[in-house]
Amino acid sequence: MALLLPALLLLALGFLAPLATVAWTSLRRAGHFSLAAYAEILASPVFLDILLRTLWMAVLVTALCAALGYPFAYCVATRARRHAGLIMALVTVPYLTSILIRSYAWVAILGGGGLVNRTLMALGLIEDPLQLVFNSFGSYVGMVHILLPMMVLPLYAAMRRIDGALLLAGRGLGGGPMPVFLTVFLPLSLPGLAAGAALVFLSALGFYITPALLGAPGDYMLAQAIEVRVATLAEFDVAAGLSCILLVLVGGFLMLFRRRIVSLADDRAPTPARVVGVAGLQPARTASAIGAVPGLRAALNAMGDAVTPLAGPLLYLYGVALLVFMLAPMLVVVLIAFSSAPYLTFPPPGYSWRWFMALLDDANWLEAAWFSLMVSTAAAVAALAIGTPFAFGLARGRFGGRRLLWLLAVSPMILPHIVIGLGLFFTFVALGLNGHPVSFWLAYTVIGLPYVVIILLSALGRFDIDLERAAANLGAAPMTAFRTVTLPLLAASFVTAFLFAFLSGFDDLIIGLFLSSPRGTTLAIRMWEDIRLEISPKTAVVGVVQLGVLLVAMTLPMLRTMLPRRRVRTDA
Repeated sequence: MALLLPALLLLALGFLAPLATVAWTSLRRAGHFSLAAYAEILASPVFLDILLRTLWMAVLVTALCAALGYPFAYCVATRARRHAGLIMALVTVPYLTSILIRSYAWVAILGGGGLVNRTLMALGLIEDPLQLVFNSFGSYVGMVHILLPMMVLPLYAAMRRIDGALLLAGRGLGGGPMPVFLTVFLPLSLPGLAAGAALVFLSALGFYITPALLGAPGDYMLAQAIEVRVATLAEFDVAAGLSCILLVLVGGFLMLFRRRIVSLADDRAPTPARVVGVAGLQPARTASAIGAVPGLRAALNAMGDAVTPLAGPLLYLYGVALLVFMLAPMLVVVLIAFSSAPYLTFPPPGYSWRWFMALLDDANWLEAAWFSLMVSTAAAVAALAIGTPFAFGLARGRFGGRRLLWLLAVSPMILPHIVIGLGLFFTFVALGLNGHPVSFWLAYTVIGLPYVVIILLSALGRFDIDLERAAANLGAAPMTAFRTVTLPLLAASFVTAFLFAFLSGFDDLIIGLFLSSPRGTTLAIRMWEDIRLEISPKTAVVGVVQLGVLLVAMTLPMLRTMLPRRRVRTDA
């Protein structure tokens, strides 16, 4: 239990206490206990519109991500296995890139003079530019693009675990491609679909950046309504009340979906009977339902025979198209960064280094970049130092409540950052620390901790503990065994955990909006102000630098695995 204490203390001070401060503020007006904030919220028809709009957008975005992500994941898991690693790495690139930069790219793609409108006009399909951004359509496109990897990754993981022998058995029993898919593959992939849908839906409920940049000015979601109450109207009790409502909404769905999200293994041993029962329950039910309808199986077999010749090429074309959709904003950002135009325009009229030089000559941008780099690195180091013993405690411990502790540790990643940021704002203002590097360090450590815990728990689940026991039998002390055996074998996981924890702070905007002050401004805040007020290609330059660092970080492990092979071939 001692391994868990540092993380629990961090979560108590930097997560639970700020949330309690939000709840307390929502119940206070003019220094006295009052329910006036909630009465004002619930009596407002505008609030009902915002709530329904938030729920509807979250549901629709989840449905779109599921509809787009399932065939893509199916194609990668079944048709493109040889290149699956590369494809999923490409899917991960936009996921690791700043939401702010990706939303910025869609302004250039969907704007009046953007790539889409220019292409349609060049083809003669339209005479005047279409309004594709700063409306609901722009919000949906941006949100689907940002959340799609969260749907694809769990789906692909679930599909890769499906035993191919089950599919062969279905075909051996007379099932064609369509019945086998519906009775075996689809039911076995549903856990991945459910996990992806839960993550996308919960994330969409608290979205702020993309609707604020790409949506219509009056089409607020709950997160935007909270920010307006704080920054524009200074109605802190009403903002806190809205935050509590959003927190209860997301928290309720989180508890409802917790079985799909929580990934810790069951305390009971996975006996063969349990594995067969769980794996075969849904397929058996589906097969029974199909068999109960006269002629349905024959019809599905005929349909499968007709579709199968076209399925492969169509899936490949679809996979390429969706991959282009996910990577297009990255390419647009790169081209804009090298633009010679004095303002944002796409495609660029020419190319130069002018915006790189302009960024290097701007002291405000460099100061913000250094501040972000400093606090994000310190927070990532702290998250790794605190999260590592916590992950070991959960992985190696055998005690009740491990699932709840895991859920508590990852909650800062799932719950809306607008609520966490507001709670930290109230807390640090009371302590006189708002804008101080310490406030950013604590906040970014809290939001980086979930990534460390998730990545290290996954690595420890695959780690052979007998190696540590062998070191102990040879006389190695526990710390010596960790340093000489565990740490080298899990080095890649530690580096990955550090990278994710660093990016969670470096890319943050929402919490920074509440914590920033003249004595502390992050690079994301500087980019936000530039997009809202000027829209210069300086933001694209930051995106290119970040993308370059990500590509190098992802390429180095691949080169490391290739070098020994080349040496062997040379020696041979």
